[in-house]
Parts: sequence; C-alpha cells; structure tokens
Amino acid sequence: MIRADFLPEELAVALTRVLPEHFAFGRGRIVRAEQSPDDTTFLREEPDGGAVIFHPDRSSLIQSLGDLLCGDLPKEPWRSAFSFRGLMIDCSRGGVPNPGFLKRAAAKMALLGLSHLALYTEDTFEVAGEPMIGFARGAWRKEEIRELDEFLSALGVELFPCIQTLGHLEHLFKNPRYQKFSDGPRILNVTSPEAVEFLEKLILEASEPYRSKRIHLGADEPWGLGHGTSLNFDSPVKPKELYLRHLSNLADICERNGLKGILWSDFLLGHSGEEALNEEELARVPSSLVLDYWNYVAEDGAEHVANLERLGRTGAERMVSPGLRSWNRFFANSAKAALTGDVLLESALCCGVRSAMTTLWGDDGSEALFLTSWAGTAHQLCRMRNPGAEPAFFRRRLEGIAGFAPERFEWIDRMNSGRGLALRIENPNNCPGKLLFYDDPMYAFFTHACRYPEAEAHFAEVFCKLDALSPVSREDRRLRTLGMLFADAVRKKIRSSHLAREGYAKEDPALLTEAVRACTEAIRAVNCFRRTYRNCWMKERKAFGFEVIDVRLAGVAARLETLRSRLQEHRKTGCALEELELSFPADFTARDAGTSYATAASKSHNTIWMM
Repeated sequence: MIRADFLPEELAVALTRVLPEHFAFGRGRIVRAEQSPDDTTFLREEPDGGAVIFHPDRSSLIQSLGDLLCGDLPKEPWRSAFSFRGLMIDCSRGGVPNPGFLKRAAAKMALLGLSHLALYTEDTFEVAGEPMIGFARGAWRKEEIRELDEFLSALGVELFPCIQTLGHLEHLFKNPRYQKFSDGPRILNVTSPEAVEFLEKLILEASEPYRSKRIHLGADEPWGLGHGTSLNFDSPVKPKELYLRHLSNLADICERNGLKGILWSDFLLGHSGEEALNEEELARVPSSLVLDYWNYVAEDGAEHVANLERLGRTGAERMVSPGLRSWNRFFANSAKAALTGDVLLESALCCGVRSAMTTLWGDDGSEALFLTSWAGTAHQLCRMRNPGAEPAFFRRRLEGIAGFAPERFEWIDRMNSGRGLALRIENPNNCPGKLLFYDDPMYAFFTHACRYPEAEAHFAEVFCKLDALSPVSREDRRLRTLGMLFADAVRKKIRSSHLAREGYAKEDPALLTEAVRACTEAIRAVNCFRRTYRNCWMKERKAFGFEVIDVRLAGVAARLETLRSRLQEHRKTGCALEELELSFPADFTARDAGTSYATAASKSHNTIWMM
C-alpha cells in the first residue's frame, strides 16, 4: 500500500479512487515526487522507510510507483526504451468499454508503462447534427470522452481518437442516408467533393472533445477502392493513385486544423490487396503524416526491418503496432501476442523507431473481454519500457499490478491452440477453442476432425488446472470462473456430439441414451457459461453489442436441444437422422468447415468478422 498524501494532488485523487487496494490517504508507505535533473528516473529510499521518486514526467513517476508495488527498486537511473507506449482499444465491433471500467484498467496500465491510449471508433463517437451515427451501438458521448481525458491526464496518459477515413466504414454506410458518400459497401468515395467535405466534419468532430491534437486516421485495408460508384470505365483511375490523392487531402485537413495525423501503413507496403507503392509513389506520401506499421503474424525480424526501412524512405515519422491476438476468440492468445510483439518491438528499436502502440482488436463481435488480455497487455507494455527484462519482471507486474496469476493465462492459452486436439487450423486468425464451441453438434464439421477422447480430456485438464490455481484478486477469480466454464462447455459439447454420432452409426441404444443425457449436461454447461459471460461483459462494457453474442450463445444451446430432440425421436421411431449421416470428403479440412457453412450460432471469420 502506498500513501498518496504526498503525491501530486490530481494523481493522488485519481489513484485512490480507482485503485483503493494499492493507494490510500493517511496510510501506507510515504512516497514523495521530485523533478529529475535530466530525462532519467530514479528512486531513493529514505531512512524512515519512505521513498523519493525523481522523475522527468508524470508517466515515469507512475511507472516508479508500479515498481514499488511490485517490490522492484531499480539500482540505476532508467528511461523507457520507447517514449510512446500506447494501447488502442477497438470500440467498433460490438464491445465499447464503459468509462468506469476503463478508468480502473487505464490506471493499472499506467503503472505498467502506458503513456498513450487510443479509442478506435469507426462510427461509435458523437457527431453533432448526426444522431444516427453510432445509434444503438454504444457510441462515446463527448462528455464521456472529456471526463475520461481529464482522468487520464492526471495519470500522465494522453488520450486520442482513432477513426477511419477510407475503408472500414460499413457500419456508417449501412444507413441509407450516408450511402451517397460511399464508393462501395465499406469504402469512402474519395472522388466526391461532398464525401470529402463530410469526411472533414467527421475528423473535426472526432477530435473535438480530446485535449490531444493527435488523431489516428486509419485508412487501412481499403478493399474495393475505386471499383464502385467512383469508377469511370472510360478513364479509370488506379487505386494507388486514388489513395495518394486521398492522403494529400488528409494531410491538408490536418494541417488546416492543427492536427497530427497517423495512418496504418499496410496499403503502402502492398499488404492489403494492391501491389506495394513504388519509389516514385512513396515519395508522394505526405511526410507530415505518421506511418503506423502493423504485422501480427511475422516472427522474423528481418521482414519487419525491411518494411520499416521502406517506410522510412518517405521521410515520415514511423511507429509500430503489435497485436494482442484478441480477435476471433473468447480468450486472447497471450503466448502468441508475446512472441510476435517481442519480435516487432525489437525490430523497431533496430530501425530507430521509439513509438509503439499495441492493438486490441475485436474482430467477430469483440468476444474476447479485456479481462482475458491482461497478460499480453502487461507483457508488451513492460517490453516497451525494458526490452531486455527477465520474465520475472513481467510476472511480478502481472500479479502485483494487474492482479492476475501468470499461470492462469498459460492454461487459458491451451484453448487457443490445436495442440493435443489433432486439429490443424490453417487460418492463424481462427481459434480451436472457439471453433469447437460454436461447431454444430450434429454436423460436427470441426469436432469430427479431433481425436476423441483426447479432445475431451484436453479441455477437462484445462478445467482442473484453472480450478487448482487460487485467485489473487476479484478480477482473477472472474477470469478463472469464465475459463473453467468455457472449458467445461466445450468438453461436454464434444462428448455429446461424439456419443450421438457413434450411437447412431452403431444403432446402440445404450450409447444413444447416454448421448441424450450428455446433451442435457452440455446444454446446462453452455447456459452457465452464457450467464457468467454476460455478467463479465456488463462489468466492463456498455450493453450495446451484447445482443449479437447473446443470440450466438443461445444458438449453441438451441442446437444441442435439437440434437437431443432428434435423438429421442430416432429412439422412438427409428427415423433417419440426415445430419448424422453426412459423410466428409477425404481431403476435408478445418478451412473447409470455416468457409462452407454458417449457422445462427457459428459464423466464419469471413462472414461476420467486421461486427
């Protein structure tokens, strides 16, 4: 416990309000703050047991408070390897954090090293005179952003907007009143003066409630650019030319309004469907824009270095964005996030890049709660401060600041892996645990490819290991329960599906009776997970968006009920069950399953990922 009385007043009030387990007035270890004579931070212990932190800025001060909470006392002055240590939270795919939760989470992250926080809002921000933008989507109100901005400023964290100005505008263009600005279902018509005027309004409205003049303009993955209403068959314009003209417009808008614009860099490098910009085209990229390089898959630093060097030839400032592997799954893949993030951060330092912003995307409904991303978040923030830190450095902070048992995430990661399941997942964005949870229990597109009973035992082991780990905080207890219930639901669902198919194939009455009982147990397990997941969602997010997940989870239970009903009917009448007679092609793979069907409960990456 740290006594907050001698800290800067606004910082003390903020910390005691949201982290009362760590900071209090009138009790705890006395800590004073003094301005450092240079840009380093160091701590001096006092004879009375107190401490003095000498710091160059508020962010360094709060990181040192985190050191004290973890029992770490750096022996030498230090400075962070990255001066910009950011996190971007996806607020556009069904999960918008509620301000109260985000304040507590941001305070913990500031102790871990966070200096910048971005809210990714495609259409989920308030726009004056446009009440339908973000309607029923949990859009951030300007007053909410101002309040959050003031709170984060006390912590030394800069809050800034992250929007879209080219692609990823499908939610906006679903409304007929905005389709006049579109080139296609998801792309802005950059040749339309009216659309460009509307875009400037969006940029100004998005940035208005923030203190920061920084704004991330997105512009990634502009699939379909120039191929829709803007296409003139008599004189077509290449997408790369349209893109460069659009960048020039964005740079002009930012310059006129005193904004610092940031862009995702995938289009420049040819990573989003078009060929990479050549040297002449790279020279036309406005140097006033910051180029944000992301690559969530590569594990080879040479690839990152080559891409960063290519971006450097534009003369623009660069930054990097590793990913938290939070998309298309219920539980973020912490191990993969750590591996790929470390390689990217190391490559950035080699290229002289000192700005990094990890990304917490919510593709496919934002099913992975922030609760499940703490290990990856803590790891990457620690690496941004100290790339050479030992694993114990990170583990102490995950437990002492974030409040989680490190081993918890190691076992949860087993549900992100096909190891032990004999289930090969070709698409790196897909997750075995989620695929098996949503897999139709009658068709068993994914389940049939697993070894049984090894697959059932795999999730049973995760259940037991999570149960055996004592929780270290209320959040850790919540994560333990959520992980256990998910593992239990998948295990019982696999069992019911296997027994049904085996009993039907053998016409074994005993197996069919057991399959009916297994369906009942699986239904209970799915519904138990659904209720707990709903409670966890409501603790950290606004309610909007949960309706999508609610229908999905209910659909899993409904299909199990249908399987049970069909089995009971078969036992009475001997009727054929066409679903259980489905035969699979010899070369059928998980990729085939993910792209050849979609039910109410299970959608493939390609059909629903933008939700």
